[in-house]
Amino acid sequence: MAIKIMMPQAGQDITEGRVVKWLKAEGDTVKEGEPVCEVETEKVVFEVESPADGILLKIVVPDGEKAEIFSAIGIVGAAGEKVDLKEFLKEEVKEEKGIDVSDIRKKLAKKEEGRGGKIKISGRARKLAKKMGVDPVAIEGSGPGGRIVEKDIMAAAESDTDTSVKISPVARKMAEEHHIDIQKLKGSGPGGRIVKEDVQQAIDGATGKGAPAGKPGKTGPKEVREVVPIRGVRQVIFERMHQSLQQSAQLTITSEVDAMELVRFRTFLGEGPEDERFKVSYNAILLKMLAKTLKAQPRMNASVVENEIWEWESVNLGVAVDIEEGLLVPVIRDANLKSVVAIQNELNDLATRAKSKKLVPDDLQGGTFTLTNLGFLDVDAFTPIVNPPESGILGVGRIVEKPVVEKGEITIRKRMVLSLTFDHRIIDGADGGRFLKKLKTYIENPYILMAVGN
Repeated sequence: MAIKIMMPQAGQDITEGRVVKWLKAEGDTVKEGEPVCEVETEKVVFEVESPADGILLKIVVPDGEKAEIFSAIGIVGAAGEKVDLKEFLKEEVKEEKGIDVSDIRKKLAKKEEGRGGKIKISGRARKLAKKMGVDPVAIEGSGPGGRIVEKDIMAAAESDTDTSVKISPVARKMAEEHHIDIQKLKGSGPGGRIVKEDVQQAIDGATGKGAPAGKPGKTGPKEVREVVPIRGVRQVIFERMHQSLQQSAQLTITSEVDAMELVRFRTFLGEGPEDERFKVSYNAILLKMLAKTLKAQPRMNASVVENEIWEWESVNLGVAVDIEEGLLVPVIRDANLKSVVAIQNELNDLATRAKSKKLVPDDLQGGTFTLTNLGFLDVDAFTPIVNPPESGILGVGRIVEKPVVEKGEITIRKRMVLSLTFDHRIIDGADGGRFLKKLKTYIENPYILMAVGN
């Protein structure tokens, strides 16, 4: 009996995914639980497994194409089994374990209705939109996570643009510049939203140009080696880093600290009888120190929500991880309540799942502060960019031996540079300085962690 391979919902707010590549071809034998393709949602690429033993009868969604969650992307069945694709896809959608997804869809629909649809919009903005007759569906939100706020509604009401068409601001601008009628375009983005690729396709059609075949040749005196599409993980980084710099006033301050005791502390944890050794990374220790510092300096553990500052009770620490596809920032939740060893175990799990493409979007959400360490690349200091909607990020450089004057004498010490970037709209320079000073105390006296516990 033929069974559908479904596009999974890999996060609470995920509505669609893109098939990166099929690991099996039509006609190949597959085993239940065996990876058959890779899909991409948000910043995560992960594997989808076969729901049953059999033959991959049909690839419904080819490489590079998008599909809604809970929709069929492939079909598994018995060897020689014939499937009427049109009729088969009309049937009730089932999840991999045989659960009726129609109930799930109803629950999701009710949940979204309770939140006013799939649009991220504040209550005051929704009331204002209703009062002014503005449809928020086509508006690009400027609040945290793309949330529509009151000023977005005001801007839409004051402009002459047609908000009845769901279209991204970039796509709208492109269409206006090339005199493309957006009413005639079909959107390929989430919910049928028109994106820049749709407008570009219309521009190419109007000018008689097609998509470029292969890489371009010489462009003036320069020759292109390779054209790399900005999509997937890189596209999310591309958009969020620009958003971060556009929507906050970022300031970076640095402090050089003595890392001699930090090195000894890590060595100390790894010594002794085998059953009493704890192999931990500098990141695990620093995350614990950060968690304690954030509880003492709560303004750094905050976000700007519309015209308010929300200080978070939870201390959820993002850790920048470099993988082949780009930068991921998985989150250690409630780090202040966990030991260094527990944090290390969680880091190991996240790193393993990142490399094997087992992370899901929920692993990357909910952070309140981020740590990024470039010491392993021999970087001394740098200017990290805040990961919105957070308000702070700590950059850590390499540990290096250098001469230091102590009590009038020159001695060799292990030193490390900390680079703290924060949103200067809500955090003053003095507060940033106090934060680094508190963190410096833990780094130079790490045994305090053992004395005070969680």
